[in-house]
Amino acid sequence: MGISMAAMILSSVVCAGCVLAFIVFYIKSKGQYDEYIEYLDKEEYGLKDFIPLGLAMGEVKIFQKVLPLSLRSALARHKNQVYQKILEIRGPKNAEFYQFIHQGYRLTVALIAAVGASVVGMIQVFQGSSDGILFTGAAVAAWIGAPFLVDTSLKGEIEKRRLAIQMEFPEFVNKLTLLVNAGMTISKAWEKIINENKREHILYDEMRYALAEIKAGRPEAIAYEEFARRCHVKEVTKFVSVIVMNLKRGGSEVVPVLREQGQECWEMRKNAAKAMGEQASTKILIPMMIMFLGIVLIVATPAVLSMTSGM
Repeated sequence: MGISMAAMILSSVVCAGCVLAFIVFYIKSKGQYDEYIEYLDKEEYGLKDFIPLGLAMGEVKIFQKVLPLSLRSALARHKNQVYQKILEIRGPKNAEFYQFIHQGYRLTVALIAAVGASVVGMIQVFQGSSDGILFTGAAVAAWIGAPFLVDTSLKGEIEKRRLAIQMEFPEFVNKLTLLVNAGMTISKAWEKIINENKREHILYDEMRYALAEIKAGRPEAIAYEEFARRCHVKEVTKFVSVIVMNLKRGGSEVVPVLREQGQECWEMRKNAAKAMGEQASTKILIPMMIMFLGIVLIVATPAVLSMTSGM
């Protein structure tokens, strides 16, 4: 009886704390952050309408002050790592804004998951189910761990972004090689390719940013190097080192080197496409297994029923 009462008290306290936090931050955030979330994509942020709760939670610094110094330092390092990922995904112009949104989103996910699990846990405990305490523990775990699970989603976005660059980059290198071979400078060829490309793509967005920096007075070599850093793709970095060396030395052998780079990039694209195909085949395997089990059940069920009826 003592253990059951303790479980009831624990689940009630956890549930009350989670629900109270939800109500308090909902009231506090209402109408305060509308301009921040207005243009966010709901497909990207499934809990878009609740992000203000997390933004309001993030402004409460009391939780950080009570933490030990070593834990605060570890969290600060983790926050910087998250910012570096967002910087790569969103670019330097939008990184700070999306970091702010991401911090709010991760806290929102944690709060909603904790509320849901704690409510289910309390109901289960008061119904006498031993599973209730597990849900209560899951609520506490969600409050602590959910933000870090949300952070791991950034890795998938980075891989998707880099893959998109890898798939498009060889075509760009071929165009650049042809234009430079025809007598254009690298900067003019760069600009012509951008102007002729009308579709939106991560690679061309980064190229436009580099071109804008050059037109604003930044040295070409530095603008190209920053472009390579933002892309975070090995072949792009190697390509940029070639054109930067050409700018510094004024060499006339840049076209053969660019052709060689183009061939390497096409090999990179083939490998990337192969990796995509392998991932797709792995994803298809699970539905195929489910279908196979369904067919087995359909075929085997009449035989089993006839055997049981005969007995």
